[in-house]
Amino acid sequence: MRDRLTERLPLLLGLTFLALAVGLGSVAIADGIRDRNRGDVITVTGSAKRRITSDYVIWWLSVSSQQSTTAEAARELARWTTRTRAFLESEGVRGDELTVQPISTETLTGDSGEVIGYRLSRTLEIRSPRVEEVANVAEASARLAAEGIPVAAQPLQYVYTKLPDLRPELLADATRDAQNRARVLVEATGAALGSVRGVDVGVFQVTSPNSTDVSDYGIYDTSTLEKDVTAVVNVTFVLK
Repeated sequence: MRDRLTERLPLLLGLTFLALAVGLGSVAIADGIRDRNRGDVITVTGSAKRRITSDYVIWWLSVSSQQSTTAEAARELARWTTRTRAFLESEGVRGDELTVQPISTETLTGDSGEVIGYRLSRTLEIRSPRVEEVANVAEASARLAAEGIPVAAQPLQYVYTKLPDLRPELLADATRDAQNRARVLVEATGAALGSVRGVDVGVFQVTSPNSTDVSDYGIYDTSTLEKDVTAVVNVTFVLK
């Protein structure tokens, strides 16, 4: 009998140690769960969108002349620039809204590399808060082409200058949206929403109306008069 007990002693000791390890492990796991629950958090994304109307416009148009010599091209370009500027002023463009850029020159060469002529260009830039008035001028600029003046007009660029004032309002709305979403999710589980642990502000998206375009770096669309400004925040809340 004693021999048998001696043989089984290592097995009994092993089972005893195993039971102790399991018991201590259960206590440690339970303590870990309780500690974790004390610091549980939830992170929710909130967003806010506002439809705005642009209050500033930028418009570029250019004229160019191509001749065999720079002198001939310069004389023709001067006539067309003078006519274009007079047209803009007659349509109501103000002097402080108009900037005439310096002349740019391009040398034209043939297949064998010989100089065959020169192209001179000049850009006229309009910047104005009178958005509707400048849009009407752009619409009427087709009359210059009808006169034979080679005008190249760029699309109007619409800008909203009050975006810095709008940002705080949108961030507040987006944060409230995140809070409402978090409350719905948490209350559905029987828990309660606590205080804010942190806020991560995303980039603003300024897009054409109802656009689904987004970018990690933000979008600023200037092609439309009206725009949608969207703010996104990720808010982390403590759970009670």
